[in-house]
Amino acid sequence: MDKSQLLDLISKGEDSYTEFKEESVHSDDIAASIVAFANAEGGYLIIGVTDDGQTVGVKEPDKMMQRIDSIAYQNCAPPVSVFQEKIMADGNVALAVKIATGGERPYRTNRGVYYIRTSSGRRQASREELLRLYQASLDIFPDEALVPKSSIKDLDLTFFEKFFEDYYQHPVEEEDIPIDRLLQNMKVLEEQRATRGGILLFGRKPQEFIPYARISAVRFEGNAIGEKIIDMKDIEGKIPDQIEHIISFLKIHTRISAEIKEFKREEQYEVPLEALREVVVNAVAHRDYTLRSQVRIFIFDDRIEVSSPGKLPNTLTPENMRYGTVPVWRNPLISSALVKMKFMSQIGSGIPRVFRLVKEASRQEPKLIALENEFKVVIPKKVVRSQ
Repeated sequence: MDKSQLLDLISKGEDSYTEFKEESVHSDDIAASIVAFANAEGGYLIIGVTDDGQTVGVKEPDKMMQRIDSIAYQNCAPPVSVFQEKIMADGNVALAVKIATGGERPYRTNRGVYYIRTSSGRRQASREELLRLYQASLDIFPDEALVPKSSIKDLDLTFFEKFFEDYYQHPVEEEDIPIDRLLQNMKVLEEQRATRGGILLFGRKPQEFIPYARISAVRFEGNAIGEKIIDMKDIEGKIPDQIEHIISFLKIHTRISAEIKEFKREEQYEVPLEALREVVVNAVAHRDYTLRSQVRIFIFDDRIEVSSPGKLPNTLTPENMRYGTVPVWRNPLISSALVKMKFMSQIGSGIPRVFRLVKEASRQEPKLIALENEFKVVIPKKVVRSQ
């Protein structure tokens, strides 16, 4: 980093990726900042700058650099690697401490506190945020977590057996093992409790255990949320049932007309149903089930917005999704089951197909919007011209 880059960072003020500290800062405060950056997307800790952006410098930069190295190693668990630079600015020497995203998250201070970054600084991580950090670093998948107070009695075994027979082409009885062992082998049951994916796919009443695992759909009049609500529905139940019910709701509110062709009735829709189905399935399959929020679908006059809780997994971006990529499954149990049920493909071609279908229908492309705790797909509707 050179002087101009440092001054540019300082001029923008503190944010999710930048924090200012003076030389007299306590070691615990530095450790907390390093941990927060390592648990997030990384960033810069600038030493020698006041909270309001005044460069006051560091009197003994070499000694301060040794101190920071010691804090990163001794006061952070696991130890955090940092890269430091001395930079002259406004006649003073400031230290730019670069902290990368840690590969051993979650990190904590030597006092046992886990911190994460926010837009205005840092705060202690919640239980759900800690779980997501563990998942990111240790491949602990959200849909394999055990559901407290659940048991095999909470699973719809008739539905599971039909699913099994449809896919494997023979009844469960031919496996010649107890049903609970089969459920364990398929990660639907573990330690006599249902997994989160097991409850969502095969539960008798999934929302009794995971009330936010549902789809909320609203049809607005006009093109803004503040407009009149024409219809709304909360869809619950097993994930396969949710998908079928929301597609029925979308058919009602995107249908243009019906034509009779060769003695068959053909419905005309403002958005290709195949594209809508793909986006909805992706939303419920890949959402973050540690976030206490539902999938939301807003239908406007000119577009449909499908919002799924959770940021994109580490290697995914809207750009590589747009052009097709190796699929990254946040919930492999749920995704694998939906592939077996023929709701989705496993080859990563879904989003490119959505782009192709929507562009053919409307001459416009969908928008993929990655937010902090939400991923949104905006699908433009076909423009209907009056005759």
